[in-house]
Amino acid sequence: MEIKKEIRSEVIGKYKTIYFIYNADGGLLNELEYWYEKHVKKAGNACELCDISHNKYFVRLDWLTFIRRLKKDYRVKVLHRDEVPQKIKKKNFSYPSVIGETTDNEFIVIMEKISFIDVKKPNNVEELEQQIKEHLGMVSKKTKTTSKSN
Repeated sequence: MEIKKEIRSEVIGKYKTIYFIYNADGGLLNELEYWYEKHVKKAGNACELCDISHNKYFVRLDWLTFIRRLKKDYRVKVLHRDEVPQKIKKKNFSYPSVIGETTDNEFIVIMEKISFIDVKKPNNVEELEQQIKEHLGMVSKKTKTTSKSN
């Protein structure tokens, strides 16, 4: 049990903020336009993260629960692409994406657009959460290995 606590503290120390960025613009009019394009016209750009976090009409309860759990250990920001801070925009990440900001103010891609469309893509909140946890676990192992060699 002590090992799990040690790994958890290393991971929490690694990231200070996790950004979930939708491939859609925010604001009521933009969200209505996106919904109309996707569900009525069956056209337009799909946002795979939107599909995971929302059903046809509303945000999913399990998404809100997942974000609430994540907020116990990290600052979490869920943003639309037009709400992304300039410090992230200038990195030219593809959207949708999940980006971690480290305590050293570096940005690390946790998941990017290709992660949402390849064979191992998450199809629901539970699968997304699992993939993010796996990434965070890998980060802690890298950190642990690095600290042993110093």
